Amino acid sequence: MTGGGSLVFGLHIEPMMERLAEIRELARLADEAGLAYFAMHDHAHNARHAEIWTLLTAIALWTERVRLLPNVAVLALRSAPMLAKAAVTLDRLTGGRVELGIGAGAYQDKVAAFGGARWSLAEAVTAIEETLRLCRLLWSKAGTGEPVTFQGKIFSVLGIDFGPAPTRPIPLWVGAAKRRTARLAGELADGVTVTSLYVPPDELSRFNRWVDEGAQRVGRNPSEIRRLYNLLGVLDVPKGRSYRVNRPGLLGGPADA
Repeated sequence: MTGGGSLVFGLHIEPMMERLAEIRELARLADEAGLAYFAMHDHAHNARHAEIWTLLTAIALWTERVRLLPNVAVLALRSAPMLAKAAVTLDRLTGGRVELGIGAGAYQDKVAAFGGARWSLAEAVTAIEETLRLCRLLWSKAGTGEPVTFQGKIFSVLGIDFGPAPTRPIPLWVGAAKRRTARLAGELADGVTVTSLYVPPDELSRFNRWVDEGAQRVGRNPSEIRRLYNLLGVLDVPKGRSYRVNRPGLLGGPADA
C-alpha cells in the first residue's frame, strides 16, 4: 500500500468458517508483527464464508493495533446508511482502528441470487459515488441533532438524526479495476484498492494514471490518494487441494520460493 510517500503492509484473509481458529491466530500475528491492516473481502453469497462485519468485530477484540478493513463491502448487499452506521460502531469499539472499503460487487448473478441488487455499470458507479458522499455527510452531522436528508438514485435518507459520531473521519476506500471507478476514487475517496487478479503489475501504471486524472479533475493532489494492491497467491497448497491463481509466478509457493 502506497500514497503520500509511505509504504505499509497488511494481511488479506479469506473469511472461511472452517478456519476461524487459524484466522484468530493470523490476526494476532499481524497485530504483534506491526502490520498496518487486516482485511477481508465480502462474499456473503459464499456458503463457506463468514459474515465479515461480525468476524471483523471479533478480530477487533483479539487485536490492539492493526487497522481493520472490509476489502471491500459489497454495496449491492449492504445499504450505504447501514454501512455508515456499522463503520462508526466498530470505529468506536476499537478506538479508531476501522477503515471502510466499498465496491459494487463483482459476482452479479450470485449477489442477485442472494437477494442483492443487479446494477448496470452506470448504476454501480452511481452507487459507489452516492455511498462516498452519503457516508461523509452522515459522519459530519453525527451527534449534532441536525436532520440529514440525502436523495440519491440508489441510496436515500430522509430527515434522520444520525449518530453516534466516529472517533475521527473514517477513511473511505473504493474497490476498482476499470477507468470510471478509478477516476471516481481519485475524485472522492481517501484510497483505492485494486487486486492483481484484475489489474496485473504491468497494468498498474495505466490504472494509477486514471486515479491521478480523477484527483486532478477536482483539484486534489494525486499523492494524497492511497493505493492498496492486493497480491493474490498461494503458498504451500494443502495436499489434495488445488487453487486457481492468476500469474502464479508473481506470488506462488512453496514459501521458500
